[in-house]
Amino acid sequence: MRFIVFCFFTMIFATTTLSAQEAVERRFKGGLVGGFNLSQIEGDDAAGYNKIGLQGGARVAIILKEKMDLGIELLFSQRGSAARNENQGRFAFKLTLNYIEVPVLFNYMDWQAEDEDYYRLHFHAGFSYGRLISFKTDEFSNLIILEDFIRDNDVSWMAGATYYINKNLGVTARYSRSLYPFFVPDETSPNAKPLIGYQLTFQTVYMF
Repeated sequence: MRFIVFCFFTMIFATTTLSAQEAVERRFKGGLVGGFNLSQIEGDDAAGYNKIGLQGGARVAIILKEKMDLGIELLFSQRGSAARNENQGRFAFKLTLNYIEVPVLFNYMDWQAEDEDYYRLHFHAGFSYGRLISFKTDEFSNLIILEDFIRDNDVSWMAGATYYINKNLGVTARYSRSLYPFFVPDETSPNAKPLIGYQLTFQTVYMF
């Protein structure tokens, strides 16, 4: 949680300094991010990216070189899993895991726009720290017993790309997967399976 607070204040500081950099080369860029996750969980006996969740927040880019930057995001991110009917799993259910997430991503840019000072394609990869803030599932779901055993902290790897329609507005597609399960069974639940989350993310990005 201290890491999230540190990143939050770092992003505020970087964003508020943008207006003071008009006379010099910009080293920071700030922006807003909004979109959704299509999530699923390995080990829940359900197939498909059936859980739709919101994702949104802020982004700061630290310019490293002409075609490279380091991006830090602070996001609210809904993950989880769902089975719409019994054919997709042992039973129909919906599981929602709400995270505060801090991705740290290396970006490489290419395809410079003609007569414009920006690159259309940004490829990114990196890692994300997530802190679980709430858990929700159906009242009568078997998954409700997991609530007291879910790990609060998550580390994921992620990779994706952003296509910029113009200098400010872009659309992103991203894949991410946790490095370790958020639930590991013990001797009290011998028939349970480890659960690990992964998702496809689609965002709209606006950089100032």
